[in-house]
Amino acid sequence: MSGALSDPAAIRDRFAEAMSDRPEKLQKHVKRVERGALRLAAVHELDRDICAAAAAGHDLFRHCKDAELIALSRHYRVPITEDEEAAPIVLHGPLAAAYARETMSVDHDEILTSIAFHTTAHPEFSLEALAVFIADKIDPRKVQRDPGLAAVAAAADHDLYAAAAMFLERRLTSQLNSGQALHPLAVASRNAFLRRAQ
Repeated sequence: MSGALSDPAAIRDRFAEAMSDRPEKLQKHVKRVERGALRLAAVHELDRDICAAAAAGHDLFRHCKDAELIALSRHYRVPITEDEEAAPIVLHGPLAAAYARETMSVDHDEILTSIAFHTTAHPEFSLEALAVFIADKIDPRKVQRDPGLAAVAAAADHDLYAAAAMFLERRLTSQLNSGQALHPLAVASRNAFLRRAQ
């Protein structure tokens, strides 16, 4: 594949093509996330093309099993921390970003950052990355399974930082209550978003 790909609309199309052979259930989720991200982009006057591209590529490796995620991450030289080795599912974001950069020639840092950290979030997320992060978490199917997410969805229309902090608070509290380890980036992101919330 020759030439770097930096146009968000073209990147979105490339991701959509790559997703076409993924499991149907995953494809439907990604399309719902893209619609949700575009809606939040309209509400908050964000770059629609960046939101659509990041949403289209965020789950390229979500269907992989733990061992495959670890093997592919090593192949693409994705750093693996102890936290990620204990919960390899977190690697599907960084792996997708590394794969997009190396194999698909995607050259757009904001889109790649959004994809890489869409599971944990990142304290330095752009608003576009935040919109994709939230759209993934408030996929209508997820809200059906966990009605408590409706409050996050409602907050997202007014303040993306507040909505993201609310979601992370719920997740981190649940993990604490069940004795799970907390990912440092999720904790740092929750604190950063809480400070920026209006």
